[in-house]
Amino acid sequence: MAATRASGFEVDGYEQVRDVRSHVAEELTAFGCGALVDDAQLVVSELVTNALLHGGGRGEVRLRRIDDGVRAEVADRSHNLPVVAVIGDRTLTGRGLHLVTRVSRQWGVELLESGKIVWADIAPGADRPDAMSEEELLTAWSDDTGWDDRDGAEGRVHITLGDVPTGLLLDAKSHVDNLVREFSLAAAGAASGQTAKLPPALARVVEAIVGRFSEARLMIKRQAVAAARNGQAMTRLELDLPASAATAGEEYVLAMDEADAYCRAARLLTLETPPQHRVFRRWYVGELVAQLRAVEAGVDYAPISFQERLLIEVDRVAEAQRASERAARLYTVAGALASAATPEAVAEAVLTEGVAALSASGGGLILADKEGRLVVPGTVGYGEELVERLRGESPEAELPAAVALRTGNAVWLESREERDERFPELVGLEHTTVSLCAVPLVASGQRIGALRLSFTEARLFDQDERRFVQALAAQCAQALERAQLQQERLDISRRLQRSLLPPQLPVVPGLDVAAAYHPLGRGVEIGGDLYDVWSLEGDRFAIAVGDVAGNGPEAAAVTALVRHTLRAVTMSETEPVRVLHRLNTAMSAAALSAETETFCTVVFGVGHVDRRAVLQLASGGHPHPLMRRRDGTVETVAIGGNLIGLLDEIEVSSREVVLEPGDTLVLFTDGVLDARARGAFFEVEGVVEVLRAEHASAADTAAALEQAVLRHTGGQLEDDMAVLVLRVPA
Repeated sequence: MAATRASGFEVDGYEQVRDVRSHVAEELTAFGCGALVDDAQLVVSELVTNALLHGGGRGEVRLRRIDDGVRAEVADRSHNLPVVAVIGDRTLTGRGLHLVTRVSRQWGVELLESGKIVWADIAPGADRPDAMSEEELLTAWSDDTGWDDRDGAEGRVHITLGDVPTGLLLDAKSHVDNLVREFSLAAAGAASGQTAKLPPALARVVEAIVGRFSEARLMIKRQAVAAARNGQAMTRLELDLPASAATAGEEYVLAMDEADAYCRAARLLTLETPPQHRVFRRWYVGELVAQLRAVEAGVDYAPISFQERLLIEVDRVAEAQRASERAARLYTVAGALASAATPEAVAEAVLTEGVAALSASGGGLILADKEGRLVVPGTVGYGEELVERLRGESPEAELPAAVALRTGNAVWLESREERDERFPELVGLEHTTVSLCAVPLVASGQRIGALRLSFTEARLFDQDERRFVQALAAQCAQALERAQLQQERLDISRRLQRSLLPPQLPVVPGLDVAAAYHPLGRGVEIGGDLYDVWSLEGDRFAIAVGDVAGNGPEAAAVTALVRHTLRAVTMSETEPVRVLHRLNTAMSAAALSAETETFCTVVFGVGHVDRRAVLQLASGGHPHPLMRRRDGTVETVAIGGNLIGLLDEIEVSSREVVLEPGDTLVLFTDGVLDARARGAFFEVEGVVEVLRAEHASAADTAAALEQAVLRHTGGQLEDDMAVLVLRVPA
């Protein structure tokens, strides 16, 4: 074979690949080899791209005329030999060399002092009987190239990493090659001005991944490809590297972690490194660095195999999973405790999650009451006999929960021997318990109880478990404090609410009178509804049903004002319309002094009974009462009027109502009408439906209406409700 002509064309950017193709066409035409232009352009394009991507970012193209065709040579600045990759679904690089192998008659590599030349012969004919097989290429391109001056041979260290699954190596290196390719193209595009300039942080990542540590990566890739060609499930990794590769390796690992962050943020096309690849990368780079540093320092180093590293990672994952599960359980406990309004609810939430998280055999919550006695609001997994013993436990007893509560120090019993030595009374108290812990519950600096957990096997409470139990106890103590404050607030609210309602209704001769009141669904806020019945001079009586705007202490104050004003006014004035005008004057004055809007709706009436009941009713914007006649028909008692306390001058209407024997008058607040479930209100129709049924007494009617509303809402009200029933016995 004789070379008849040579020409050179230098390339230092991807934008010049198109010019290379034109150069190839011109040269082959001059050689008289126009029929080979397509094949030659394909081969040269791939070799030039590889030189830019893997050969130092620069290449020189030479074309030589040989006997029956053309030899294409591409020189670059790297001694790293090309690799014919194993093609797979995840591999985006290395396919070009497969094309070169198929299109060329033969090709190879020649190492130079300044780098290498990759050459390929393109000649007519499809059979190419002289083409080198991939196995022959791999054999020819072993690590023993005969070139002994790479980076100074005397500075190289032989590193043995050991056996690694070949499939994992190929997948991991394909992922990195894809990333390198994307980075190289991005850097080239930025350099040529065809794409935006890389951010400085990303540019540093690109430089660390593409420009450094490439030799070790290529050595591993070459060995993995060779093992795959030979059908070997495991690849034994051995490398010869300069000492400088240690620093490059550390920078490479950090850069790959940063690259993963860009992948997660969808700033790159390549996907984030799979977990198994990340484990492999950190292992092999860490081992390379450790062995190189040990040789440099002249100390011995015991290598860690990949299998050993996997076992370490399994332990880490298991521990992380345990920590995650405990954190999730603490989160679940926090959610359950947010709505726990009683010590019993707190105990259920804490013990259920705590026992499950620690695989305990049982657990209990011990609290100290105001008299200093111990109470047990809840247990899990304890038999009734043990629970009764715990309830009878003395605060001064030498038992774990009592000691934790008394001293403020947690008790950790890790074996049966330790249990019997420190707390011999436990032998008869818990027969199957081997280990146990009891942690004090502290809220606002005060010890309020203890959380205890029992185990049927010896238990070494490590720091993570102790922190978990203490965190559980802290959440429990805070929830108990909230529950206690809420209970105290509820008790105060109930006492105040009772003070706003008549302690008992008076006896009105000839009239059956009953009332029902139901507070807000939360049971904490004071409502603004009121009802009242009181005696007047002679045989007359007065009634009132009202609803003050809002709830809470402010509404309670207005409710008291309305109730007591009505009673006071009726000592000198009993005409209903005039009574409501005077109430309006009093409420307007109160609103003016308080500089807040204070108003209510109310039905007020005065009546007497003589075989039948005659009432004069006046209304200030209140829902109309309903009357059930003896024959079962239900009528609306329509009475107009303005809200009380909102305007200086109001319009108030009145109406006379006569109840014959067997008739029933029902007055109620809008808490009845506005009670809703799934968007459906109870409304007047709901009241009418209750009244259509016959009830034996006023109390039965009031109770039936209350229960119907509660059934409609599922037992929870968004507003309080008051009901007053007057019935003339038949």
